Amino acid sequence: MNKENINSKNIFEFIWPEKENLFDTIKSSVSSYLKADLKKSVNFNKSENIFIQGDNIDALKLLQEDYSGKIKLIYIDPPYNTGKDFVYTDKFKSKHKQTSQKDSLAELKKDSSGISQHTNWLNMIYPRLYLSRSLLKDDGVIMISIDNSEKSHLQIICNEIFGEENYIGDFIWINRTTPNDSKIKFATDHEYIVMFAKNIDKIMFKGVEKDFKAYKNPDNDPNGDWCADNPSAASGTESYRFAIVNPYTGQKYFPPKGRYWAFAPRRVKEWTKSGKLVFPKEKNKNFILKKYKKDLRSRYKPISSIISGILTSQGTKEMKALYKNGSPFKYPKPTALLIKLIAQITDNNDIILDYFAGSASTAHAVMRLNYETGSDRKFICIQTAEKTKKASEPYNQGFKDISSIAIDRIKRAIKLYEDKLIDQGVRFYKIE
Repeated sequence: MNKENINSKNIFEFIWPEKENLFDTIKSSVSSYLKADLKKSVNFNKSENIFIQGDNIDALKLLQEDYSGKIKLIYIDPPYNTGKDFVYTDKFKSKHKQTSQKDSLAELKKDSSGISQHTNWLNMIYPRLYLSRSLLKDDGVIMISIDNSEKSHLQIICNEIFGEENYIGDFIWINRTTPNDSKIKFATDHEYIVMFAKNIDKIMFKGVEKDFKAYKNPDNDPNGDWCADNPSAASGTESYRFAIVNPYTGQKYFPPKGRYWAFAPRRVKEWTKSGKLVFPKEKNKNFILKKYKKDLRSRYKPISSIISGILTSQGTKEMKALYKNGSPFKYPKPTALLIKLIAQITDNNDIILDYFAGSASTAHAVMRLNYETGSDRKFICIQTAEKTKKASEPYNQGFKDISSIAIDRIKRAIKLYEDKLIDQGVRFYKIE
């Protein structure tokens, strides 16, 4: 999709201040380059995992040459733009003077309408999402964590960039059990994970394994484990409302009112002989229709759009387990959540990209999944060297910026899982 297509009079368009300037940002060449740092890397010459320190829009452009059409999954957890967590100075041309992060935040707080706040967020996220699409494989997917602050706007711009027809849906992640304090007694205890495919016709989720506890073989049936199946169906024709006769008692069975047998009359004799239909030798007892485990078309069922049982607090506990003196990063995403997402859409050797790496939860999740499954998925993580606040916990622990937290966590995770990791390293690059 290009600027001309987006601005066509024949399509619905979402407009905000300075959007036109974003295409200059997207198309502009980047004069920066990736400089390797062997001292900050682990097994540089053997690893295919990558960590990039620097502005993610520069990094996304630099990745185009080698990784265009090669990324299976992009997962990002961008700033939610709650009014507290986001000010991002970008490179698009603006009539407004770009000032420091502190001054920009002050300007946003002056705008009671929130228009500037939304505009700045859209101007930040749009070119990055635009550049993301070309990096995805044809069967690739992008997943974006977000809350109510920008969810509606995110949906519209993703429709524009990836195509509304490629919208997969949203996971609704129940991330807390204790309601947040609300003046109107309405608690938000979830976040969203918005998903778009590059080409929805080419993707397939793995699904979740069905529950087979009900399948047993008490009668030593040579066909293996089975469970009782419902012999009737909600739809059918009158020819499927026939009488089934018990060969032992002569009792006649008919489907319940308004329902039909789920099989044709010719199946009764065939299945009685094979043992799939089992009739009781006593009167006033129902027959059994066996459903064999071996005959199931799939051992998996679709994954639910509701994710529960994985709380934000689990991410905090993981960090505390890695850092005995206290977590240097607040509210990281739990690796269990990210593994659930990664495992659904990727296979062995696939590449996962996260260009809002934060504390590198995605990298940690990839390594943990590789450790648990014996796979060799690769990660590319990008994080700007955003300064930590003086006298803060991470600052006191020696982390002067967020990227240093991320690469340190990656190294700790490598040591945690190294005995079973195929790729026991990471290549560190800095954008110069």
